[in-house]
Amino acid sequence: MTGTTLNAVIALGFPIAVLLGGGPVLNRISGRASTIKRLTQAGHTVPKPLNMRWLGYGPAAVRIYWRALQKPGRLTERTFLRLDLLFPFLYGGALSASLWWVWVTLNNPFPLVWLTAPLAIALAADWTENLVQLNQLGRFQDGSEGDGNLQGAWIRVSSCATIIKLWLMSSLYVALGLLVWDILTTGER
Repeated sequence: MTGTTLNAVIALGFPIAVLLGGGPVLNRISGRASTIKRLTQAGHTVPKPLNMRWLGYGPAAVRIYWRALQKPGRLTERTFLRLDLLFPFLYGGALSASLWWVWVTLNNPFPLVWLTAPLAIALAADWTENLVQLNQLGRFQDGSEGDGNLQGAWIRVSSCATIIKLWLMSSLYVALGLLVWDILTTGER
């Protein structure tokens, strides 16, 4: 492999490794993974975590998820959300570095803002999602009727932020893959 080819493969693999490796590490460090495993083994159904719902969620879905976690699980969810405020620095930094390297290697084929703006929006959406969920988790009352003290408008903001984060980040990884493919098929320009 030539140096450029090796660097292109690393540019693609590094941010993917950070993203795919960081999620499970966050789940383990926060206790979220063991809480969900414990609840599942005890016969409880735990819905998909809110931060992984590509089509969003509403107050009812949030209530169902947080009730399923039970009180100890909600404490670990709070820890997860706090730690997840740091994760965008890691995966965003790795992706940013790779996108920049590929962009420079291809001799600046388009304005860099086409990559940086979606990344900045996705990272801001990730922080918004976590901050709103932290706030609403603090308001959540398990025994209350309906949605408890959840604020529907803020849950919708968090849901939109989740959707924006997931779709923009996916698009950026696809863009990175296409740019790496360009390097590998056409070589350095």
